[in-house]
Amino acid sequence: METFHQVIEIAPRNGPRYQRVITIAGTDAAYTVLPSALLEMVGVNPEWQTGHAIPGHHRQNLPMAEVRIRIGNQKRTTVCVFGKSDGEPVLGSHTLAAFGLKANLATKSLVSVDLSP
Repeated sequence: METFHQVIEIAPRNGPRYQRVITIAGTDAAYTVLPSALLEMVGVNPEWQTGHAIPGHHRQNLPMAEVRIRIGNQKRTTVCVFGKSDGEPVLGSHTLAAFGLKANLATKSLVSVDLSP
């Protein structure tokens, strides 16, 4: 699957300061996955754990939290998974839907979509 890089900014749910992050977009990931070390650095703490199917492994409980994400000039609070500390940040479809966006692999960009009620 082709992917592309997308710059986003993240902050704690109620935090005023954002950290720039280069993510991989265009994957099949449902949730945004950010390295746990990065999340902890900006002050995001795990809020709950949920089971996830990890490719090549059995089901695993991973910490999750709500974070503030900025894409362009829009800000949303969305769910994110604490990934491996050295893992690559991934922009998930749940976050994109919150912004009314989708990954367009042909143009390697995020595009607006019509949201159904």
